[in-house]
Amino acid sequence: MGPLNVPRIILGGVVAGVLCFIGDGLIHGILLRPYWVQIMASVGRKVTEDPSHMVYYAAYDLAKGLVGVWLYAAIRPRFGPGPRTAVIAAVATWALVIPIALLGLIPSGFFGRRFALAWSIQGLVVMVIAIVIGAWLYREGDGAAPART
Repeated sequence: MGPLNVPRIILGGVVAGVLCFIGDGLIHGILLRPYWVQIMASVGRKVTEDPSHMVYYAAYDLAKGLVGVWLYAAIRPRFGPGPRTAVIAAVATWALVIPIALLGLIPSGFFGRRFALAWSIQGLVVMVIAIVIGAWLYREGDGAAPART
């Protein structure tokens, strides 16, 4: 087991982050949009299409992708390379960034359990796809043949 291959973590993480951004756009912009319209109306606001918001969403999704692929690289020596380990990393990342955060927000009354459940399940699908693809790009070392000792 050698050091983590940081350039490959970044490559896989950026790809995973882009996939998360696209997937989250589909989830929140299409599948959950009716809920968002109701939620925002309940607090006297409209759903806006402000392009400046995309910077925040992109940064959040990039962070999710980088954390997921980094976690894959970190647990790979124990669990072995491959999609099973990538799914483990994806589920762990998902648990930390979506349902746990939503669970803490449910008591605020801003949205209900059904919305949080829908967001969580749909987010899990996106996270698994993104991290499995990002992890596929990860390789140990720098690609050179290992040195003989």
